[in-house]
Amino acid sequence: MSQEDDFRIIIIDDNPAIHQDFIKILAAKAKTPELNILEGKIFGNANKVEDVGLPHFHIDTASQGQEGVELIQKALGEGRPYALAFVDIRMPPGWNGIETIKHVWALDPNIQVVICTAFSDYTWEDTIKELGMRDNLLILKKPFDTVSVRQLASALTKKWQLVEQARTYTEFLEQNVQERTSSLNNALSLTRATLESSADGILVTNAAGKIIDYNQQLIEMWEIPESLMAHKDFKVLMEYMLNQLKNPSEFQKIILEINKQHENIINKIFKCKDKRVFECYTQPQKLDGQIIGRVWSFRNVTKRFKLEKKLHKQATHDALTGLPNRILLTDRIQQAISGAERAGSIFGVLFFDLDRFKLINDSLSHQAGDQLLQKIAKRLISTFRAEDTISRLGGDEFVMVIVDLEKDRSMANIADKLQGIFKKPFKISNRDVFITVSVGISIYPKDGKTANELLSNADLAMYRAKELGANQFQFSTPEMSKLARIRLEQENELRWAIENKEFFLTYQPQFDLITRELVSVEALIRWKHPTKGIILPLDFIPLAEGIGLIIPIGEWMLRTACQQNKDWQNMGFPKIRVSVNVENHQFMQLDFIEKVKNMLHETGLKSKYLEIEIRESVIIHNPDVMKIIEDLKKLGVEISLDQFGVGNSSLGYLKKIHLDRLKIDESFIQNIDVDRSDEVIIQAIIDIAHSLDYQVLADGVETKKQVKFLITKNCQTAQGYYFSKPISPQEFETMMKAYNPIPSIPPPKKQ
Repeated sequence: MSQEDDFRIIIIDDNPAIHQDFIKILAAKAKTPELNILEGKIFGNANKVEDVGLPHFHIDTASQGQEGVELIQKALGEGRPYALAFVDIRMPPGWNGIETIKHVWALDPNIQVVICTAFSDYTWEDTIKELGMRDNLLILKKPFDTVSVRQLASALTKKWQLVEQARTYTEFLEQNVQERTSSLNNALSLTRATLESSADGILVTNAAGKIIDYNQQLIEMWEIPESLMAHKDFKVLMEYMLNQLKNPSEFQKIILEINKQHENIINKIFKCKDKRVFECYTQPQKLDGQIIGRVWSFRNVTKRFKLEKKLHKQATHDALTGLPNRILLTDRIQQAISGAERAGSIFGVLFFDLDRFKLINDSLSHQAGDQLLQKIAKRLISTFRAEDTISRLGGDEFVMVIVDLEKDRSMANIADKLQGIFKKPFKISNRDVFITVSVGISIYPKDGKTANELLSNADLAMYRAKELGANQFQFSTPEMSKLARIRLEQENELRWAIENKEFFLTYQPQFDLITRELVSVEALIRWKHPTKGIILPLDFIPLAEGIGLIIPIGEWMLRTACQQNKDWQNMGFPKIRVSVNVENHQFMQLDFIEKVKNMLHETGLKSKYLEIEIRESVIIHNPDVMKIIEDLKKLGVEISLDQFGVGNSSLGYLKKIHLDRLKIDESFIQNIDVDRSDEVIIQAIIDIAHSLDYQVLADGVETKKQVKFLITKNCQTAQGYYFSKPISPQEFETMMKAYNPIPSIPPPKKQ
């Protein structure tokens, strides 16, 4: 890594977690191969950090603005300034982001600054009012993604580097020009050598507007004929140069400004008609304090200009499709908000993603998926107006900003038009690929007055469209936002529940109906909410599955149940099985077998005293489930199929997998003596199980009639409130100490 790719960055934020997020994102290349392998094992391949080609960043952090300013001052004193500062807008109780930046720029006006905010405390106009119009200030909205931060950091540090180089060179050039001017009185030959050695085009004029000197580089750069230079007339030369510029009026303004203010020093960039870019630097030439002329320096910065333009595009555009990314999208939405406020108009945001896009990647390859995204981008650009923003956020998510709407309902026509362009297939890998989109719509100002609100509400509406069957569009409604807030609150509460260990297990006994002996217990999870009381799994397990928390919850439940059963055995109680329900996501983990093996080893529980319950949906939707069950059986763990008979039947799989028992769902048990058809289903389930040498367990038994019926149908085991409700470990121990077989059941009458 060269020193030119070595930059210092400071993170000023009162949240230590934000510090770690930035360090993880921007210091990705510092990770060792061993650490990448370890992260891969912990989080899976999806979280593997690749070599993203970032410059090498030295990252310092500060928790308050004053601390950050002290670090910046120290860095300047050491001659190792920071290139970039990420500053949080809110940092109670000290300086806020605006105040901090003012102090920072008072020390180092050249540092690039990014304001990080999740709030709308300051609009762009307010920020400009406070800080002034600066080209080294950007706003980054939270939450931000990894790619955006990396692109932003890479682009801005490179920009800082270029500016520093230009400033250093400018200082050098000022000194060089002064030395050359002074040398004119002593050594004209030395001046000529200096002029000709410069890579810049140099021009020297006197106070009367006559050309005093120039170098060959100036002639070649501007392709000036010798006859023109023979006149020694600066005005004639300037007219010749103006004809080559794309926007000559800008250069004319400089001439007028210099004619009025002779002391002015100018440094400007100009574009030529032939696409070259020149940097023009000019300053007065003085002798004994008096202005005797002016020195002009022209540098060809075409390559640098293109590089800066490329870096800016990389920072604000999606690399795959070339569409604006989230950074530029947010800016465009903010511009639309400002325009709508001035004109009293409305505009719309369409948030859409592709239905079943994962199927394209899985069946045709990710390369084919990328080709599809590129062709979709081209079709969108060719269909919609240039003034409307079309952005790709990442993956298969796109956003459109439609300005100058006449009324809300016109967005429905645009959504129809959007879906219409997907009716024609895309040619990918020599085949026609059909794809549909689900669209969510939000309207300014009805559905939000900030970019974040508009995007969030459109996103919610899009997910609503997917829930209703996809390939359609939905408008944002207040109810969606309310439900989203409720869901977010529930997610936060669930995460705190894990952190604060608010979960506990109860155990419901399972009895042998023939011997009337206790043969096992089912572990059932409960949530002791600090304000809402006891919450049953039906009210939080689906949410845990949806946000990926079912894995840690399920592992805690499995380990706790194994440990509790082993503790009971150590206390001298009869050795029985403990049954634990394992949800789909947990069961299908690649390392699930290894985790079960480790839990049994850690707790000392023999595998035959653990039973894992899975649902029919696991078998139906996962073709690899038979291998997992086979591996569990090799460990000696017993397997039961929970809620059998509910929903889609899995009868075709029963003969292929090795189960120990089927668990008849309580919905059938409740209809004994009520619905003859359910009784027939129960009999059929028991007959099927016996024919396959499976045991049968009836769930939800509550009455003596139900027990009697099950015995007559040769059902071996049962659980339910007739025998015992789910009880705490202490209540179970008390029951075992005073254990009596289940109540005697009279034999059925002969028919």
